[in-house]
Amino acid sequence: MNPGRLALRFVAALCLIGALVLWQGEALMQRLLPSIALTMDLIDRHHNVLSLDITKTGADTVIRLEAGIRQLILTGTHVTYADPRARAVITTPLATFWLAPTLFLALLAAWPAQHAAEWPLRALCALPALALLLALDAPFVLDAELWSLHRDAHDPGGSSPILAWSAFLKSGGRFLLGAAAAAAVTAVSHAVAERWRPLTSH
Repeated sequence: MNPGRLALRFVAALCLIGALVLWQGEALMQRLLPSIALTMDLIDRHHNVLSLDITKTGADTVIRLEAGIRQLILTGTHVTYADPRARAVITTPLATFWLAPTLFLALLAAWPAQHAAEWPLRALCALPALALLLALDAPFVLDAELWSLHRDAHDPGGSSPILAWSAFLKSGGRFLLGAAAAAAVTAVSHAVAERWRPLTSH
């Protein structure tokens, strides 16, 4: 396909999906909040999610997390003991969590298929890929915000795998993940369609 035409398809798909996210992104994320909270509780035994909701901060729509401490936390040489009265509140822009899924869907829709059978295969593979993109982003980034509070207060030069992962996502990793997921789904759909061709030609 002509590169100019491919770019035009991508821009059109990006605009369409971006408009859909602006229209329904908040409602969709609202339905995902219980799963995000559950995932955070599973990956972090030190904090517990007390509330997770979507709210407005000025002109921005943000995810607001309130969390407590359920187990002793060691940060550098500092020990923070579990305290049922302790509370941490963080907010993160909601739109950031839709960056990878938006790019993923735009690339998937824009990239031409060699066989018509690839389109339903892409649609089928897109659902688990979207779930994976969201699962690798929102729970970890929100949890990393909690750990960054401890790090900034007691170990400013410290790091950890979850903080490194969050930094990667925030510095362009979301776009890499979205593009990689689109490439993987496109390749798998093409390979499966190619294998089906000899079967359907008889």
